Amino acid sequence: MKHDLDNLILEAQGGNGRAFADVYSFYANDLYRFALYFTGNSADAEDCVQEAVLLSFKNITSLKKPSAFKSWMFKILANVCKTKLSVPADRLYAVPIHEISDTAADKNQSDMVLSAELSDALNSLAFEEKQIVLLSVIGRYKSREIAEILDLQAGTVRSKLSRSLTKLRDILQ
Repeated sequence: MKHDLDNLILEAQGGNGRAFADVYSFYANDLYRFALYFTGNSADAEDCVQEAVLLSFKNITSLKKPSAFKSWMFKILANVCKTKLSVPADRLYAVPIHEISDTAADKNQSDMVLSAELSDALNSLAFEEKQIVLLSVIGRYKSREIAEILDLQAGTVRSKLSRSLTKLRDILQ
């Protein structure tokens, strides 16, 4: 699958719009969830994803390695979200965690309470700590990928993630 994705990216770099659309569809849900949590509402999230996709399509020839597409795309999306919103860092991540999950409609009352507690705990973290936790837990990115997205060292990401998860655990106990 990785090899197929790299080939699609190479085709997209050659101007094949259909190949780019196929690559985008592979990451679409993760991009939307990230933008939703970042912006706080679905309309802004959709706008940010759309702008990031257009920018990435326009600039795909600047991508040096196909294997870096995922982090490159998320870096573009994060920049678009920050630019569009110009919201102070303490106002970001205002969307309750239950609104992001794929099964929000199926949650029962105790899950909603837990979700609210988790959202409050996340909001008590520093901005960068929240980004790292969300990219790791919700986005399922590895420390190396998060480091590329946030322009940090992988070791720094691992230590900040560990400290942040410890803080969350302490808050939730």
